[in-house]
Amino acid sequence: MSYANDHAGALRDIQKAGVAVTFTKETRVPDPLTGHSTVTSSTIAGYAIRVVGRPKVYEALKLVESQAPTLLFASSTFGEKPDIGMTVEWGSETFTVKDVNPVAPDGNAIICRVVVAR
Repeated sequence: MSYANDHAGALRDIQKAGVAVTFTKETRVPDPLTGHSTVTSSTIAGYAIRVVGRPKVYEALKLVESQAPTLLFASSTFGEKPDIGMTVEWGSETFTVKDVNPVAPDGNAIICRVVVAR
């Protein structure tokens, strides 16, 4: 069973209520021949809304919810999800992903609860 239709519905709902976001990860790749490194980046685009965080998650991460929002995120591409360490612009500030909790009944993320912090 595929959950692609569930993802499409969730994406539509979050898109209507939320804002477009892009999670980005930059990686330095060293070139042993030149001694220089190049920066490559990967992105995951979608839509997010801020939701109430889970107290036990904040306690485990040693974060305060007022300074580290939880975002309900639906990727534009079914199955994609942000990774810990990626960055995202939220409310004109840059945040780093600290926790990702996907809803993925078949292993492909439909939506994710993403805790981010400065």
